[in-house]
Amino acid sequence: MRKAIFTLLFLSFTGWLFANNITVANTSLSGQNTTTHFTLINFDVAWENSWRTSTNESNYDGAWIFVKYRKNGTTDWRHCTINATGHTNAGGSAFSVPTDGKGAFIYRSADGIGNVNFIGNKLQWNYGADGVLDNETVEIRVFALEMVYIPQGSFQLGSGGSEANAFTDGSSTSPYMVSSNSAINLGTTAGTLNPNGQGSAAGTIPAAFPKGFAAFWIMKYECSQQQYVDFLNHLDLSRATVNNVGASVTGTHPNLTTAFPERAAYQLGFRRTAALADWSGLRPMTELEFEKACRGYNTPAVPNEFVWGNTTLNPLTSVTDQGTSTEAVASPTNANANVASSINVPTRTGLFARASSDRTLSGGTYYGVMNMGDNVQEAVISIVNPSGRADDASVHGDGYLAASGETDQALWTSYLSFGTKGGGWNTGTSDARTSYRAAVGTFSSYPSDLNATSFGIRLARTAQ
Repeated sequence: MRKAIFTLLFLSFTGWLFANNITVANTSLSGQNTTTHFTLINFDVAWENSWRTSTNESNYDGAWIFVKYRKNGTTDWRHCTINATGHTNAGGSAFSVPTDGKGAFIYRSADGIGNVNFIGNKLQWNYGADGVLDNETVEIRVFALEMVYIPQGSFQLGSGGSEANAFTDGSSTSPYMVSSNSAINLGTTAGTLNPNGQGSAAGTIPAAFPKGFAAFWIMKYECSQQQYVDFLNHLDLSRATVNNVGASVTGTHPNLTTAFPERAAYQLGFRRTAALADWSGLRPMTELEFEKACRGYNTPAVPNEFVWGNTTLNPLTSVTDQGTSTEAVASPTNANANVASSINVPTRTGLFARASSDRTLSGGTYYGVMNMGDNVQEAVISIVNPSGRADDASVHGDGYLAASGETDQALWTSYLSFGTKGGGWNTGTSDARTSYRAAVGTFSSYPSDLNATSFGIRLARTAQ
């Protein structure tokens, strides 16, 4: 097979010392096997502030690597199927390839902290399964998204505080413990999960629903404007037009650009969340996974806690170098959230992860996920309606969208399945609390999508 080395494109914000600054380089194809119709995708990947720890529980960050290709003379970008075996990973790293072959996770193979530069990785692409002939010329693009691994384990829903519609154990004010991946009974008696007005206190949350007990991966940062523009540029014109809401996107397809590549993408309702999830081989996260990622394994809830684990909130009021890759906190100097803000726009993703940051100052969750409580609200699958409770942890995007430009995953097509969690720059401070649920029925109040100004995207994938 004749090969074309692609012009580098990657899905990540760049250019900031204390953000992870993920880069993909030295990409090529080699080692074609015309008998079993595979070839090797070669690439290097590097990012900053990586970690792996086995203290208390195994938690680490990583990158979701997925690849698109197009045949010579076409404009249609297709999704590469990665084989389960036959890979080569750089020293100090490990690969995990899910059974559907839609991509691969790469992460540290041993405990450590600091920057990583994994050189000489090779993923085996089953091009025959994707309909590519042995003698065809293709162009490929390798994408990388920074992710955090959330390990399996028990956790509490609700904080025992006064947050609107927070989960409780029955009619008490106590948090509910999720201690297995079994179905959860809804109700008002002890030992049942009470949604307190946002969802019926009857029936069950099925075992297949992504509850947060089983291990999963979640995006470390909110989707940036550059990431979203890259998504649009790798769709055909009609699908890109449907998904282009115009917020800070300029130019002509397929060369759309943004003036603020590091800034969180916004004005993206549930349809765009579902579309990006489908295209990238990921899935929307659920509101239960949101609480797990914030609160952590077997960690007692703090009443009315924010996503960083306490009730200390210092809203951002000003930044330096606004809208650039060097955007930084100006005032107050101990700001830890862009919520109820006078800035009136999202900031650079990961803004609060400064060199001297502890968890509170960084606004990070128990597992090191950034901006979960602020900057932009994120669409989640909620348990408010039966369509949301029907979500299945085994269902992920297949890399393709329907002709309409929307997802073709049936479980993600109904507005009744979605709500929002987390605060945004223009919301009240209560939205930044881990267990606040007043907005988890947001889309149920509308007969279609709602592209509110502060709605962004963060995606997940079930770990295998």
